[in-house]
Parts: sequence; C-alpha cells; structure tokens
Amino acid sequence: MKKVLLRIVQTLITVGILVWVFRDPKMRANIPVILHQANPWWILLGAACAGVAELANIFRWQIFLRVQKVHVPLARTAMVFMIGVFFNLFLLGSTGGDVVRAAYLCAEQESKKAGIILSVVVDRLLGMFILVPFGVVIVILRYRWFTQTPATAAMYWFLIVFMTVMTIFFVAAFTISRLDLTDKLPAWLTKRQSIMRVIKACSLFGKSWRESLIAYALSFPILFGTFAPFYCAARAFNANVSLVDMYSIMPIVVVASAVPISVSGFGVREGLFKSLLGTLAGVPAELAVLISLAGFLSYISWSLIGAVIWLVSKPARGK
Repeated sequence: MKKVLLRIVQTLITVGILVWVFRDPKMRANIPVILHQANPWWILLGAACAGVAELANIFRWQIFLRVQKVHVPLARTAMVFMIGVFFNLFLLGSTGGDVVRAAYLCAEQESKKAGIILSVVVDRLLGMFILVPFGVVIVILRYRWFTQTPATAAMYWFLIVFMTVMTIFFVAAFTISRLDLTDKLPAWLTKRQSIMRVIKACSLFGKSWRESLIAYALSFPILFGTFAPFYCAARAFNANVSLVDMYSIMPIVVVASAVPISVSGFGVREGLFKSLLGTLAGVPAELAVLISLAGFLSYISWSLIGAVIWLVSKPARGK
C-alpha cells in the first residue's frame, strides 16, 4: 500500500509540474508554429547520437556482467537492456529501467542475482564517475554564467553538492577496497550489506584493469551521446543555444531528472530546460520545452525497439 501511495503521489507530482510548465496560453499557442518550422534532419541526427550512446552502454554492461562472473550472450544483454530502456518511459525517475533489466536477468540466472544487481549498480556509478569531473569543469568555467539569478545559482550549488557527495563516496570506496579496510569499518556500517557489496564490486574492477579501461572509454560516447540529442533538438528549432551552453546545463538536468519524484523524469526535465535556457540563454519558454521534449523523443524512438522485444519475449515475461 505504501508503494502504491508513493507512486500515486509521484504521478501527481509529474502532472502538476507539467501543468505548471504549460500554464501559459501564449506559450501553448506558439508551439505548433515552432514545430512547423522545425528541421527533421537534426532530430534524426539526435536519434542517431542516442543510438550510439545506447549501443556503447550495452557493450559496457556486458563488460560489467563478465567481471561479476555472469555469463550472458551479447544478444541477450542487448535485448534485456533495450527492454529496460522501454520501461524507463513508465517508471519513476530516469533510472527505473535499471531495475527492470536486473529483474530480467535475475529471473533467468537466480544463482547469479548478486552479480547481476551489482553489474547494474556499477554501470550507473561509472556513469556518475564520468559525470563528476565533467561537472567540475563546468562549475569552474561557468560560475558567472550560472549565478546570473538566484534560481540558476541554486541549481548551480545543487550540482556542486551532488558532485561533492559522489566524490566522497568514490574516494571512500577506492580507499576501503584498496587498503582492504572492510572489516575495520564501524559495526553500524558493516551491517549495511548493500553498501559493502558495492564496495567489493568496485574492488573487482580495480583488479580487472583491462576491462575497466574499456568500460571507462565507452563511458565517454555514452555521456556525450546522451547530451547530443538535446543540442540537435535546439538546432532543429533554430534556437540560439551554443554547444557549450547546452552541455553546461545537461549535468544538472541529468542528475535532477534521475531523482525518482516523477515518471521518467517528465516535468522535471522540461521545467529545468525552461528555467535554465530561458534565463541563461534567452530561449523562449515554448522553445526550451520543445527542445527538452524533442531531445527525449530521441530516446523514445529507441525504446520502441525495447517494446517490440518485450512483446515477443514471452518466456522472459512469464518468469
């Protein structure tokens, strides 16, 4: 019952944010005009960039599974990954699909549940590990740009707090695994088995350095391929947004939309684009919202493949 109530609340939050984003009748009236003038080739290019990011992510997850001694054919890894992409459209936050792909493989290999779950967790953590230094560069170089208004300054400091917390976590995990301090941690912490398992999973990648380097290299097309569709959407609508401006706001958008307060990050993402691009780059509200929706449409196009796989994958659905 608590879970049902929580999902109802989060759905209401999503609807409420979207109503707030589209509350201006003038903005709603301008949207059809902008859509009519859009260049579809830029949208297709954005979808292609999203596809490259998804493909790189499939290979990276395959590496993580192997490090965890979970043997899954690459084709099956790709199928399960795309099913997760599909379910990202309906689950809470932008990481709900991670739960689905872990559940699929756990149903197929019950003896490997711990390794499967850890592969998904480490996959997400490495994405953050790449995002943090990129965010640091943005924070240093674009301080004046972000602090033009109190609202954008608050988002700027939100990014700093997030990066600080993640940096502390990564440093602690590396130190504990490197010095083998797991048994020396306080008793209240060692009882949190999930934290300890994540730390041990990170230590496995320290030993498998070749696989780690390949996974690290794949993280760059994943990260920048995730950002690119939104820049392509801006170009499609002839928005006056530079590549630097778009990539500067994306770390905030990615982190905030991953928080499970809305369905698939809907509303949160559009609200951030409206606020950040509108205030910092002078983009009209209706245009900023369309950029957000069109960029996300690039991923929806790939999620349709996951939908087809889910529909025809009857044995996996029945488990």
